[in-house]
Amino acid sequence: MEKKTRPNTIKNNIYMLGKISKISPFYVFHTFLVQLLRRAQWAFFTVVFMRYLFGADEITRTFRDIAVFLSVTTIAMLIITAYFAWYNHVFQRREEQKVTFALSRELFAKATAVDLSCYENPDFFDTYTKAATEASARSQSVLNECAGLVGVTIATIFVIYAIVDINLIAGVFSFVSFIGSFFFGRIGNKLRFERDMERIPHNRRMAYVNRVMYLPQYSKEMRLTDIFSVIIKIYDDALAGVIKIINKYWKKMYAFDFTGQAICFTVSFQGMWIYGAYLAIVKQTIQIGDFIVLSSAIVSTTWMLFGIRDGIIESMQNAKFIQNLRDFLSYTPKINENQPGQAVKSVDVLELRNVTFRYSESGQNILKNINMTVRVGEKVALVGHNGAGKTTLVKLIMRLYDPTEGQIFLNGIDIREYDLKEYRAQIGVAFQDFQMFSMSAAENVLMKRLITEDDRVHAINAMKESGAYEKISTLENGENTILTREFEDKGAVLSGGEYQKLATARAFAKEAHILILDEPSSALDPIAEHMMYETIMRLCSSDENEGKIAFIISHRLSSATSCDRVYMLENGGIVEYGTHRELLSRGGVYADMYGMQAKNYLFEEEIYEQ
Repeated sequence: MEKKTRPNTIKNNIYMLGKISKISPFYVFHTFLVQLLRRAQWAFFTVVFMRYLFGADEITRTFRDIAVFLSVTTIAMLIITAYFAWYNHVFQRREEQKVTFALSRELFAKATAVDLSCYENPDFFDTYTKAATEASARSQSVLNECAGLVGVTIATIFVIYAIVDINLIAGVFSFVSFIGSFFFGRIGNKLRFERDMERIPHNRRMAYVNRVMYLPQYSKEMRLTDIFSVIIKIYDDALAGVIKIINKYWKKMYAFDFTGQAICFTVSFQGMWIYGAYLAIVKQTIQIGDFIVLSSAIVSTTWMLFGIRDGIIESMQNAKFIQNLRDFLSYTPKINENQPGQAVKSVDVLELRNVTFRYSESGQNILKNINMTVRVGEKVALVGHNGAGKTTLVKLIMRLYDPTEGQIFLNGIDIREYDLKEYRAQIGVAFQDFQMFSMSAAENVLMKRLITEDDRVHAINAMKESGAYEKISTLENGENTILTREFEDKGAVLSGGEYQKLATARAFAKEAHILILDEPSSALDPIAEHMMYETIMRLCSSDENEGKIAFIISHRLSSATSCDRVYMLENGGIVEYGTHRELLSRGGVYADMYGMQAKNYLFEEEIYEQ
């Protein structure tokens, strides 16, 4: 992602308020009204209520006046209390969910639109996860803090006016308290930020240990080996690091916190009371009733000014998150997922011309000068050691990335000229690192909702072609069985080989013209592998209606024997290509690799040649 922008507190908070206003304008209105009424209550009881009962003119009021005043006040407070109860327990709960849902949907949509390379960028992943996990809480915080700041500022101005009206100097104490607390608060925030930043590496290690200790995929190794001793050492070292950082900062933080509390609260607070008592008792420039009002107003003003300070500090913290959210949402992907373009009328020939690729401008080439032409009905094997660039090559064909140099053509047209969704619709993929979702087996194959009976039949046929249906049909609910037990106690947990068959069924179900199978048989036994490749060969026949292009990536070179052509990759480049037998006869890199594996393929070769 691009370099992060320095957060602007005012602009960022207004930005978030604007987003919430578009989602639920009445939520913003009622939140501001609630916060204003809450502070108005405080100001009313601090000044108006106390001054009416105990002010200089209280001796002229009758019992009836006071009774009417208290009755009207009680009725008003009951109405406001009922309004607050409706807001807190009905309206706010509903609107919070509405805002959370809308922001989450926007984040999800953006996450599916950004470049695949972003997920391989730690900065991007950190930005996205922070935005996703904090969107709900921070949006509510922004709304509440902004509304609270408006309400408390208006109430504070009103109360300070009342203080100044009684005595000008008394109002100075409030400002001294506010300025001091804001000064010390900022220093304390800076120290906390520095401390927390230093703790991040140790927190990550502790989070890793917590994750490993509870995830099921680590449980077997944890019980059968002594790896727990290594894991717990990581945790102990991380904890020791956190304690060391706490010890590094506690003296400074204690000193500033104590000094700030002493100056801004104890000294100022007591000073205001002493000054008020001096005016009323010694100087007798104000009456005892005004002293009571002044004392109450001073206390309220102190807390309200503290509220302004805390609101400003919290808004500054929120601005950092909002900037994080804005950076993520404003990211412009290199490949537009909704890119319009030409329609794909047919798939006849796919050609790569001088394709070179690197993940960043300053990075090294992952692929170098790749040239390849594949026609409909042809099966191509991409082989090579780990890191040779095989998977990256098919990602370029899928247009998950664009080449840094060179071009990829479909029927003589650069694939960047096609409508992106329509182009990708021509490609069926079985990924090496496939994922199974907590949904039915049929939905996991079709990768969409089953709406019609034809959808269900189509999913079953794809499972039959991949060999997955033999197992799925034995489950209690067949193709409707939920996979994994994430949400369903009766969900099915299958073997790695069965999951791989389902992943391959996805490619078959799409009825695409280009098949990309990345290690499609790594978890299969030789018989199951043989049956799968028979299906692939049939699907890629040269018949006009059935013809497909197939790319097969495999470390097991036996798969290459049934392909029309084999491309051997090393260090991002094609070092050899030809048929299986041609490459064996050359005695090059492919022949050496095949020879090393040959004893494992002897029986399989006999099966393939029958």
